[in-house]
Amino acid sequence: MALDIVITEWALDSYLDLKHRQVFDDPFYGQTIRPDVELLSQYPNAAKFSVGRFWGPATDKAGNQIPDGFKMKWRQVGAGLVQLRLCVAITRAPADSSARAYLCRAYVKSSGKVDKREAAKLKRHINLIHQGQYVYRGKL
Repeated sequence: MALDIVITEWALDSYLDLKHRQVFDDPFYGQTIRPDVELLSQYPNAAKFSVGRFWGPATDKAGNQIPDGFKMKWRQVGAGLVQLRLCVAITRAPADSSARAYLCRAYVKSSGKVDKREAAKLKRHINLIHQGQYVYRGKL
């Protein structure tokens, strides 16, 4: 069964911020980011989810895996050749009968500290999703 992909307000806000900062251009979004995100509907069956350079578990400051937390990864993105990350929660909110992929937040990984700070935010977002306290902005 295919997973629904939920766009949260956190994801929309971070997308708009990255777009405004020109981290990626329209062709990269349309040819790479969007198709990769749409693969979440096939999770875990799409082959790309077995590629560690593209997909992996989110880990906290102590190196422990965050339950239900994952990251999509793109390298050498845009004119700045940055590392782009998208935090994803694959879980159930209270009203859901089946698991969904929740797009939580995208960011530029500029250091390990930034990565861990974003992991802490993901942990908080997952907790809020479990409580049903997130803003739904659409689905793919």
